[in-house]
Amino acid sequence: MFMGEYSPALDEKGRVAIPVKLRKAFGMDTPMDKLIVTYGFDKCLMAFREEEWREFVDTKLMPLPQSDPKNRKSLRFLVGGASECELDKQGRMVIPSYLLKYAEIKNDVIVLGLSNKIEIWSKEVYDGYRPEGEILESFADDLGF
Repeated sequence: MFMGEYSPALDEKGRVAIPVKLRKAFGMDTPMDKLIVTYGFDKCLMAFREEEWREFVDTKLMPLPQSDPKNRKSLRFLVGGASECELDKQGRMVIPSYLLKYAEIKNDVIVLGLSNKIEIWSKEVYDGYRPEGEILESFADDLGF
């Protein structure tokens, strides 16, 4: 299970380091491991191990009726926008510029471990998105707290 919040920086070559704890949780311990990175929801990027990516595509996306234009658009967005990103010996990966642009990532990055995937955010975007007050209270109510 992947969890936690980390704050690596984007370097001048467009690389972001995947934190050691997440790499270990992902079972990544050799150079040239890779993640599938794609557009995420709420202006972030999502990164999956290959197995989880295949499962996501095969069980969630492909069963959607392709006769629905919304489904076709979403499939093109998520699968068409996906990129295999290899990790170097230091655990860094180059994120394609079109994905960085979408997520508005320029320098400061937030990496979140979220069970079977990670999310990669611009710090500025995530700071504005972070839930507070009424939203957290409502969520706590939904959970029965």
